[in-house]
Amino acid sequence: MDVGEGKWFGAVVDGVLQSEMLLEVLLRLPAKPICRLRAVCRSWRSFTSDPLFAAAHAARHPGTALLTVGVQSFPRFCVDLVDLSGDIVKQLIPQVGKGMVVSATSDDLVFLDGKEHSIHLLDPTTGSISALPTTGSMSALRHYGDVGTDCSMLLAWFAFGQAAASPTGERKLVRIVKTLKDRYVSEVITVSRRGIGGQQWRKVENPPVHLDCFCTNGVVFKGAAYFNFDILLCSPSVLEAGCLPSFDLAMEQWSMTLQGPAKSIVEESNGTLSYHDLDCLLMLAGIKDTLCTSHWNYHFYVVDLWFLTDSEKGTWSKEYRINVDPSFYGIGDCVKVHPLLVTDEGNVVLWLQMPSEGIVQIYNPVTNTFWDITQTSIHTGVGVYTGSLLCQGSA
Repeated sequence: MDVGEGKWFGAVVDGVLQSEMLLEVLLRLPAKPICRLRAVCRSWRSFTSDPLFAAAHAARHPGTALLTVGVQSFPRFCVDLVDLSGDIVKQLIPQVGKGMVVSATSDDLVFLDGKEHSIHLLDPTTGSISALPTTGSMSALRHYGDVGTDCSMLLAWFAFGQAAASPTGERKLVRIVKTLKDRYVSEVITVSRRGIGGQQWRKVENPPVHLDCFCTNGVVFKGAAYFNFDILLCSPSVLEAGCLPSFDLAMEQWSMTLQGPAKSIVEESNGTLSYHDLDCLLMLAGIKDTLCTSHWNYHFYVVDLWFLTDSEKGTWSKEYRINVDPSFYGIGDCVKVHPLLVTDEGNVVLWLQMPSEGIVQIYNPVTNTFWDITQTSIHTGVGVYTGSLLCQGSA
């Protein structure tokens, strides 16, 4: 069936407009009004829920990004899908009690970190939710003698993505929990597009260095999950080399071969910054199909965005210097600046987290202006969702 010619479409819709013309109009609409139009009648719901229509709509709206914003509204936790104008496109109530959106970009899933770092997978198109196995970390923590610990209070790092050259398209989720005794519990689980499929958490080797407790999101790039290391706890040799710890998703092994931007940041400062001055001020993200590090320089209230331009040589380039909104003046090093994405127009979407609240803003580098998208809690998380909201059975 040819979606473009509307051969399938005319069979289910009769109206004043020709079927091809009506199809063209609908394909131009965003997902939210299409979902509302499903209430018109059964035939409209049927054809707008058809996978062929969803595929054609996705082709017309490539890379449309939505923010997944966790909202803890007593007594329930919900996830808002917010567009870049700040409008709530869809609200999902996953029925998981307390939770936090894991800052992992995905084209089909939202990850929720729940009680004792249990993980749920939320499908934004249908609202369905599935729980990953809960065994794993708890057993390891008991082994280390942390039985009485509320695991929800322990630091946890996550990363999600596809292994290099995976023939089946299977992806893996990495979870690393740090115990009160400064020991790590590292696990991985395989997630296919059909679900968990009976998979269980597998214990893997722990990171070779202490991970940065300020930046707990790992970023998958070229089949490996990259993390920031703890500047204060690492050895001088690790600092000088400046290589990021990375976990190969195919081999399930750690290495430290890709140089991060810390050395370039220190050298560019002409002696005004040391490595220790960067502690807790670097955030890692995946933007424009590469790695991006934000450096929050609170002395001048600017954020520099460094992008990896050559992964073989470990070359990074500073592409943005952003003057932070004056409302953040006086807060100093208590701000976390997490870059979320760069739009096709070149605007930068940032999640700024203060001690008590957070805010998502868009920065226009041409006009050097900000505008707010949405306010957030620092405890419920923000992520990026790049998939379609249209599928069979979505509402």
